[in-house]
Amino acid sequence: MTNPSTAATAVETDEVLRVTDLRTTYQFRGLPVPAVKRFSLSVKPGEIVGLVGESGSGKSTALKSILGMLRPPAQVEAEEIILTGRDLRSLSEEEMRKVRGGEMAMIFQDPINSFNPSWTIGSQFRRVLSLHRPDLERKEYDEEILRLLKGVGIDGRGKLNSYPFQFSQGQLQRIMIAVACASKELKVLLADEPTTSLDVTIEAQVLELLRTLRVERNLSMVLVTHDLSVVAEMCDKVVVMYAGQVVEVADVFNLFESPQHPYTQQLLQAIPGFPHDGERLYAMRGAVPGLATEIQGCWFADRCDSKLGSICDTTPPPLYPVTATGGLAACHRVPDPAIAGGEGKNS
Repeated sequence: MTNPSTAATAVETDEVLRVTDLRTTYQFRGLPVPAVKRFSLSVKPGEIVGLVGESGSGKSTALKSILGMLRPPAQVEAEEIILTGRDLRSLSEEEMRKVRGGEMAMIFQDPINSFNPSWTIGSQFRRVLSLHRPDLERKEYDEEILRLLKGVGIDGRGKLNSYPFQFSQGQLQRIMIAVACASKELKVLLADEPTTSLDVTIEAQVLELLRTLRVERNLSMVLVTHDLSVVAEMCDKVVVMYAGQVVEVADVFNLFESPQHPYTQQLLQAIPGFPHDGERLYAMRGAVPGLATEIQGCWFADRCDSKLGSICDTTPPPLYPVTATGGLAACHRVPDPAIAGGEGKNS
């Protein structure tokens, strides 16, 4: 069997971010609850990696863990978290503060709660510049803020003394992107469902803005989204998560044309077709298991339409390499259906 932590992160010479075997545990009523159990990620310069899965799959927790945003009693462990050649686990908190917002930044799905309502936009922006733009003098801050805002399509003249509530959600999302991209050293942008709270017109504008930033700055991104159409439009590679674990990794074309994991297949099956054929839309049965649930085998077995048999209930599948596509999938069907020992389909 292939070791999942090494398989998911085959060494690539041009990686800007590599995460291997990340595990994050929360505390609930004094008991440890694993939110992320097995997570590995590889991102190249200028690459957009989509991170998909149902709510509760651990996507946002994984991003916050990478960026060092979680505090005790939450516990984060990893074999490695490498950003441009440095292991972030070895950095002090002071050094990590420079990394956050400097070389790696995050934008959130709720722009309203991402800003302090008591501070003006200008004052919050100036604080970021004071931390991550040592090349600027204080008298140059406002001019730089106006330049950054212009880059995201906002005329900031006369608005720096305005408070967050005086802007629309779409404007705040653009401002948050400008703040996240303020550092000249930014290499990786983590985007946690950045268009969820926006209408479709503003969503299209924000996605176009992210594409432009990628091209202009060779910026790498990890994009969390529930919208598979956004994945198809934006991403180069896709990581599928289920119940805190990576279950499939593939380039975006192969993911849609030849999904390997039953969970991915069933997610794609649930996408409405057009024109509608009049048939009932497919709905995946069941729900994601609770974080504290103890499962010996595959975590998706109870919901799987392609279940092999008892092997799925007793043996957790590693991330097997998919020879045909070069991807990875955590399913016993991937290497050879005969691995089931002749147990036949049991759906």
